Amino acid sequence: MQERFLKSPSFNRPYMVAAWPGMGYLSKISIDYLKRQLGADLFAEIVQYQNAITYRDGVVDLPIIRHSFYTSSNSEIILCVGDAQPNVPEEAYLLACKVAEVAQKCNVRRIYTFAAYPDEYIDSPKVFGIASTPELVGLLKERNIEIGMGEGFVNGLNGLLIGVAKEKGIEGICLLGQIKYVNVPQLRSSKAILDTLAGLLELKLDTATLEGRAERLEERIRRKLEKYHGTMSQEKKEPRQPRYIS
Repeated sequence: MQERFLKSPSFNRPYMVAAWPGMGYLSKISIDYLKRQLGADLFAEIVQYQNAITYRDGVVDLPIIRHSFYTSSNSEIILCVGDAQPNVPEEAYLLACKVAEVAQKCNVRRIYTFAAYPDEYIDSPKVFGIASTPELVGLLKERNIEIGMGEGFVNGLNGLLIGVAKEKGIEGICLLGQIKYVNVPQLRSSKAILDTLAGLLELKLDTATLEGRAERLEERIRRKLEKYHGTMSQEKKEPRQPRYIS
């Protein structure tokens, strides 16, 4: 696992927003959209090698997973975008430590992450917040963000990084967005997450494009479900032919 700084941007006390692929593609959709909106450029990366090779037509290659850091000019926001999450818990912890070290070098004051919260909702998805300190929980309440009450856990780097950051003295907030489907892009949930983050960072962020994409995706899902239910109803009406076994 190697750390590379390609540029040396100047920061005061920036915020970091970090995300890796997860359920409903929520985190990756959100961070990629935010990166485009901010016009952020690459300035550092963590390169991670695997204990395997790939090959095509007999020619081998060494696969690399990159965890890239972006920022825009005169910005106090750093984005950490990961290609994939490690499968081994120990590797995930080491990577979280490495990301937190980059945060320390950039004098990051607080890290934000996103995570999916599988839960059926009616109209609009809710966003819940959990944080590394009681003071930050108070901040979430002040911003009318519902708190993740009781006991629970967040799998993967989108949760683990907040815990590691706490150990290193960096504040952390994880925003949990309700999702309906695990394997379908949750665009409406991404919009809810980004709107919540924009409020916390006092950032002007246009999420109208996500709204339009969400409406088109939901319409396609609705048509497919109607077609499926229509096919099932037709099959029930048609009498079944007897089966012959010899």
